[in-house]
Amino acid sequence: MKVYPIYNTNLYNTNKDNSIRQNRVLNAQIPMYHESGVSDKNSSVNFTGNPFAPVADCLKFLKALKSARFIERYLQNHPNGEQMLFRNLRMETLEGIQYGIEVFKGLSMKDIQFLSENLHVIAVKRGCNNMCGHCYADAKPSNREMSWEDFTLITRGFKKLRKRLGKLPLFGENIDITKDDKLFQTTELFYDADCMNIAIKDKKGKVHDMRELITEVYESMGRKSCFDTAGWNPNNAFMQKRAEEYAEYFSKPENMEKLNAFNLSFNVFNASYIASVKALKAKDFEKANMLRNKFTDRIANALFTFTPLFEHKDFGVIIRSFEKAKHFGGMDMLNLLAEVLTKLQRLYETDLSHSQKYIKIPEDIKKYMDLAIEKTGHIYIHDLNAAGRMKQFMRDFKIKEKIPEYDKSVDGIYYYMQRDGRHHKIIGHRFVDTDGRVYFMNYAMFFPTEIRLNLKNQAPTPPLANLKEECLLTKEIINRKELPGKWSDYI
Repeated sequence: MKVYPIYNTNLYNTNKDNSIRQNRVLNAQIPMYHESGVSDKNSSVNFTGNPFAPVADCLKFLKALKSARFIERYLQNHPNGEQMLFRNLRMETLEGIQYGIEVFKGLSMKDIQFLSENLHVIAVKRGCNNMCGHCYADAKPSNREMSWEDFTLITRGFKKLRKRLGKLPLFGENIDITKDDKLFQTTELFYDADCMNIAIKDKKGKVHDMRELITEVYESMGRKSCFDTAGWNPNNAFMQKRAEEYAEYFSKPENMEKLNAFNLSFNVFNASYIASVKALKAKDFEKANMLRNKFTDRIANALFTFTPLFEHKDFGVIIRSFEKAKHFGGMDMLNLLAEVLTKLQRLYETDLSHSQKYIKIPEDIKKYMDLAIEKTGHIYIHDLNAAGRMKQFMRDFKIKEKIPEYDKSVDGIYYYMQRDGRHHKIIGHRFVDTDGRVYFMNYAMFFPTEIRLNLKNQAPTPPLANLKEECLLTKEIINRKELPGKWSDYI
């Protein structure tokens, strides 16, 4: 990648006239860096303010750029270059390369390294209406979402930074992890929201749904995303149309390539099913049956709608049961699954005799039913924790047996972060909220940091469940410690 530092030609004017020398100083306010192949007028770095400070900033920027090019060449020519960890480089040598990127204004490269590593969530929308009983996020309805402008401020800011850094593994893609850590190759666009409900607007009111959002992350950040949904009301014509559009879009291999997974969640913690069990316990059998049917109709319809995705390996159905509670165990889940598959077959038969949307010939019914059975062939009975709404679920059904709680690891995580800063032993994930605030997370637990992206809308967001406010990760904690490794000797 070629880069071209461009200065105002008056800086090199040899005329000895005093007025011209004065012009040299004034013109020093506008040195610019243009990235090769980028025509966007906002792609240049402009340094304004103090007429002398911009010159120093520009020189620091060019020095950092030179370091990045040196490292990039070294990696290309070194047999083990792909093993280099971005966290082991001395960020001082790259300080300044972020200048002019609006979203990183006020952040050091140490801050950016920390927030980028294992960047697993950019929460473009907060809140959910599903009210699932096992939700560790304790998600509640909310209208809080990013604007398209703020979202692209993030994605395109990273695009510019990645271009300047070359092939450095900014997101920690090659970190060695322990059995207790997860390193994700995805940057998801949700935490406590259902992907079917995620769509954001730009300042002109145009709606950008998950197709555009996922594409933006893929093309600007080089990161795949994940699509998760627990279904939708089949009678909601708007949501049904959106789901059909998603099914058609992601049925194309080049679009599914932008995802690491497309998941349908089917479990005993659905709000309608929980209400059905409560009605059954109260001996209101009519209500219990109505709510049960509402749930199984929802899942059968979702499977029918996503039929075009069945043959793709990255489409899955996540099925969970809970053995510790009556009506929520594996056999109960199997009975629900049998009802759903029966309803799905009826939908296929109706499709064959009417619109033939998915079923063109009778043999298609067997084909897709076999695939549906294959996709729903595994029930998860683990991976649950007593966080968020799961605590209320256990109280409601008088479950006294203990299940794991993430809270138990708070002291250990905070200890390692305080001791080792950015080089902490526990990888964790980074979470960017809709207001630009950055959190260190392990899904069920959040540690606030002093790092915040420079977004336009910084209005407060819905509170995060299990937020450990007393364990603030200050910039001093994050940035104070450098551990020079073998790679840092080369810059």
